[in-house]
Amino acid sequence: MKEILFEQYKLKVERSVKAFGYDAIIYRNIVYCIVPIPNLEQVELYEIKHLSDYMIQKGDIRVGSILPTSDGKLSTTLNDVEVVLIRCPVYRHRITNTLGYELARFHKRGRSFPYQVNKVNRIGQWKFLWEKRLDQLELFWKEKVKQHPDNRFETLFVEAFPYYMGVTENAIQYLVDTEMDEKPSAIDSATICHHRFTELSWDNASFTKLPIEWVFDHYTRDLAEFIRDQYASGEKGQNGQIVHFLKEYERLSPLSPFSWRLLYARLLFPLHFFECIEGYYMTGSEHKKEQQLKRLEVMLNHSSDHEHFLATFLSSVGVDEKRLTIPNIGWLKK
Repeated sequence: MKEILFEQYKLKVERSVKAFGYDAIIYRNIVYCIVPIPNLEQVELYEIKHLSDYMIQKGDIRVGSILPTSDGKLSTTLNDVEVVLIRCPVYRHRITNTLGYELARFHKRGRSFPYQVNKVNRIGQWKFLWEKRLDQLELFWKEKVKQHPDNRFETLFVEAFPYYMGVTENAIQYLVDTEMDEKPSAIDSATICHHRFTELSWDNASFTKLPIEWVFDHYTRDLAEFIRDQYASGEKGQNGQIVHFLKEYERLSPLSPFSWRLLYARLLFPLHFFECIEGYYMTGSEHKKEQQLKRLEVMLNHSSDHEHFLATFLSSVGVDEKRLTIPNIGWLKK
């Protein structure tokens, strides 16, 4: 590793540490994280570097920067794994703002990004991506029905799929209606987001951000994925945390009616189900298969709780649905 880092980046390893959950090295008092990127192409990396360089230039001193190799590539191979090297910001003072408020600041900066990106662009693509994912899973499900399920996971999948197909179609319709009924406002322009934003996406003490899973999208993507993750963690105080997070976000950037509806559409999309099924069939590990089976059992046992969460979500976070003319999903209220 030392040889490769010197040869590729002209860095000497003074000592090895762990930083932000990754292996890292220290050279001249600067921390460099070694981040595996098994699924990222060079084109995506260049776009992400473009986004992160822009945020640093705009004054976000807590964004790590992707280091190119001496021959201009953005990644290298270490122990048979494709990795990037990220130079971490030196600024490590604890931050006094909340996560919701800081995310609003981050999105506000990102909205002024003036260049075009293609590979990491997700704005306006939710409908297409959800439909594609649903079609693929439906084809797979039909095959499994034909072959007859041969274990507990397959039996549960075959039985549960029609329900989740209905939920997905609902989410897609809700999204389509939102785009037809509501006019986006200035806050609804694309910004820099995360593939999946959770409480752990940024360092929790300094809010340092490593720009690996960034995408260009509508900001409610991050809000919805944070809420989904909080709900999935199943902690008792989750609703209070969600309300606090949204209030803090709105302290800087109040959500438009279009945003509230987009956020709700994304929460309706049953991402947890898709990931569970895909996770089971994509792994070769029996242990991971067992984990996905448990996850599916818990999901199906708690589907009525999840319906209740969705049915009461907007009122529970203080949204005046009548004033903002946000439609309800009738069957969830039963």
